[in-house]
Amino acid sequence: MAEVGLVPVALSEKAELRRLLNPYLIAHADVVDPQRHHGAPTDYPNFDAYWTELERRPYWIQAGADRVGFALVNRYSPSGLGCDAGVAEFCVLPQWRRAGIGLAAACAVFATRPGLWELQVYEATAPALAFWPRAIAAAGAREATEISLADRRVHRFRVG
Repeated sequence: MAEVGLVPVALSEKAELRRLLNPYLIAHADVVDPQRHHGAPTDYPNFDAYWTELERRPYWIQAGADRVGFALVNRYSPSGLGCDAGVAEFCVLPQWRRAGIGLAAACAVFATRPGLWELQVYEATAPALAFWPRAIAAAGAREATEISLADRRVHRFRVG
């Protein structure tokens, strides 16, 4: 496997990220909100803020020279308890999955900021339910807890 890392998404690449983000959001909504109770899945009001607000960062996931996905990091706390950082979106493109890239990329994401992290996983997304506890453990996280909400789980953990 090629070395996996993160590269900040440049402002000039914003449209390219949006082209990858939209199908990801639609696929996610097809699983967690097929009736579209929460509106159009591609409505993403804070998208532009990833290039203007310091607590938000967009990253490309790279495997060697290949761009294989993306991650959006912010400070949103789905538990409401507050955190230093959170994974808003994380996508390894389908053709690159099941090769260890996601695990390595998640560890790279967590290494971007020390502190208390949160991320939420919807109960309807079985692959993500299995993936994130493994990724959190692989990153050497401490104080890892899960909070169960109506339709999702919130992972809270400390890295760094």
